[in-house]
Amino acid sequence: MEEALNRTGMDFSHVVRTWFYNNSLLDWYEEFNRARDIFFASRGVFDRLVPASTGIGSGNRENAALLARAFAIRPKSGRVTVKDIPSPLQCSAQDYRSSFSRAVEVDHPLFRQVIVSGTASIAPGGESVHLGDIDKQTELSLDVIEAILKSRGMGWKDVVRAVAYFKDKDYASHYGKIALRRGLSIMPCIGIQADVCRDNLLFEMELDAAVLKA
Repeated sequence: MEEALNRTGMDFSHVVRTWFYNNSLLDWYEEFNRARDIFFASRGVFDRLVPASTGIGSGNRENAALLARAFAIRPKSGRVTVKDIPSPLQCSAQDYRSSFSRAVEVDHPLFRQVIVSGTASIAPGGESVHLGDIDKQTELSLDVIEAILKSRGMGWKDVVRAVAYFKDKDYASHYGKIALRRGLSIMPCIGIQADVCRDNLLFEMELDAAVLKA
């Protein structure tokens, strides 16, 4: 990732969003987090913007241990700013040694974009909650995302892209019913079966929202 950034005149300080697709995620997520911490510390990431992120359990056709993506921005002037956004209903992920921001906001002269990290059923103290209950885990995840959007003057109608991750494919129907009841059925969202970063988490969602400036 860093080599690709360097070829375009950027470095890791310009990264605002990452995705990590770990093969057999639950077998080595702690080791992955330690390696990411070491890399971030060596590049001064903790002194600047810690990117929003999603870490999900997903295999790949190359059978590689890890696939990754990054979204980077190098503003041409001070008119474009990027900052991390706290989650009103959750603590910082860095409080429990997971190196990502809950959300990041890009403020452009023409629009504002909020990038919400993968969000699951995690209490303010960092512990997993509603264990074994897919409906309550989904509801809490959506409540957390909704609170982030509201804190930035946005709502579900402003979502331009979303991905829902289900530990079991049968959980998709549960989300469908909840989304219909909450008025989210027309939101642009795709569903994927994948392991979430903790074995007791059954649902996770990431999304982007944007509003044009007057």
